[in-house]
Amino acid sequence: MRRRAAVLAGPGPGSVPLVRYAVPGECVAVLPAGSGDAPVVAAGVGVLLRRGNLFGHLTVEQNVLLAGRLSTRRAPENAADLLELTGLGGRGAAYPDTLSALEGSRAGVAVALAGAPEVVLADEPAGELDGLAALELMDLLCAVARRGTAVVVATRDPDIAAAAHRIVRVA
Repeated sequence: MRRRAAVLAGPGPGSVPLVRYAVPGECVAVLPAGSGDAPVVAAGVGVLLRRGNLFGHLTVEQNVLLAGRLSTRRAPENAADLLELTGLGGRGAAYPDTLSALEGSRAGVAVALAGAPEVVLADEPAGELDGLAALELMDLLCAVARRGTAVVVATRDPDIAAAAHRIVRVA
């Protein structure tokens, strides 16, 4: 059975090392006070940032292709498959500034998955989304976890963390 977990962390940096609790197929939400530092990323780790980690001068599909090419891992899926998975089929030719906030976040998930990572670290991925859109994004991240990729979500939103099966509080 695939599981999702939420980790509620206290003030200061230190949420990124909690990635060691993530296992393939598990979605972990980390609720830190946060230091704002970007995580150092190793091979096999995809990163989803609040603004979707997209280059504005590239189309959505070009962003996904670039991320796949820069990855140290061989991606088993192509850009069109990732866009379809994330609900953006047919939007590959769009530029990031033409996307809704939720579409931009979905495109960011496709970029994070482009290198076939074992773990996706999502730093406040729903920070600029309204309640329903934030929950839709979390549903997508949970679907990614069900496919076998561990997902670690850093958030201050307990509603986002509530999508997990398990909540761990860290002081």
